[in-house]
Amino acid sequence: MSRKTSWMNIFIQILLWLLFFSTPIVTQILNEIPWIDIIYGMKYYYPSLLIFPLVFYANYLWLVPNVLFKKKNWHFFILNIVYTYVLTFLSRLYLAALDVDVMYFDEGTRWIFTAVTAIFTILLIMTAIGIKSQKQQIELELKDTENQRVLAEQELLRLRNQLNPHFLFNTLNNISALINVNQDEAQESINRLSEMLRYVLYDSVDKEVSLNKEIDFMNNYIDLMRLRYIDTLTMRLDFPQNPINTNIAPLLFISLLENAFKYGASNQHACYINISLKDDYDSLQFMIKNSLSKRAAINGKGGVGLDNLKKRLSLLYPNKYTLTALTNDNADEEEYYEALLRIEKQ
Repeated sequence: MSRKTSWMNIFIQILLWLLFFSTPIVTQILNEIPWIDIIYGMKYYYPSLLIFPLVFYANYLWLVPNVLFKKKNWHFFILNIVYTYVLTFLSRLYLAALDVDVMYFDEGTRWIFTAVTAIFTILLIMTAIGIKSQKQQIELELKDTENQRVLAEQELLRLRNQLNPHFLFNTLNNISALINVNQDEAQESINRLSEMLRYVLYDSVDKEVSLNKEIDFMNNYIDLMRLRYIDTLTMRLDFPQNPINTNIAPLLFISLLENAFKYGASNQHACYINISLKDDYDSLQFMIKNSLSKRAAINGKGGVGLDNLKKRLSLLYPNKYTLTALTNDNADEEEYYEALLRIEKQ
């Protein structure tokens, strides 16, 4: 509970008790009792009224959290009876010292007064229980929310760390194969890899990055990967030239890219990968479609990358994303894999 809320609760309690203690004075004023008599009579009825806030705060501050909430119900019941009786007894002693016979009540009126006092005392105890229970529930919910936030951040960090080695493993294999073919291209690939690693190590630690940075990262990745498939791979890219000022979670599309190259690219026969990214005011849509290699048709698995992507999306954009995938591995038709990721901005 915030400090502002706590001060507000204290202010409300003070206001309610002021209204409570002012009731006898207001009643006597309405009955046209002289002020001198009202002030003189305060010493008789205010000590009895003090029993009620003492009962309330004894329960609110100690008995409810330390006895009742610890499942000591009988202890709570007995302590309240003893505590209330002691306060009442002390109040009677005080009035007796003033030579007052309990407000000059007769026997019948005294029983009514006692019953009303008991009912009001019980209501105050129940109010203390209700307020304390609500406060405890709010604190538990806030603690649970904080725990979920910490767990979510830890999960995102774990998933991100799991992604980086997977990405490096594929990329380093590509550079290794390129070194014996074209050293200049290999050097250029190393430069691209350096830019990509800088993005992964520094920019991706932020919760969000600009869409432009993510597009640059994808372009570097695509340029690096397609060098191995110059003669066989056809790529069509449709990225926005001037994206709206959109921020997204870093490394959000790399799993789909890796999946497309892993299962769609081939050195042995013609293949294709089509990528489209649309940045609208209400949503961000990423579509990727690729041919299927024989290896993909046999394995039929998306790998750990797609599992991580689904987990990240559920943590980063709960109820604000859709990820659909379609695989057509019918031998009589074109074999392809298509994935569509849509993220709502509102």
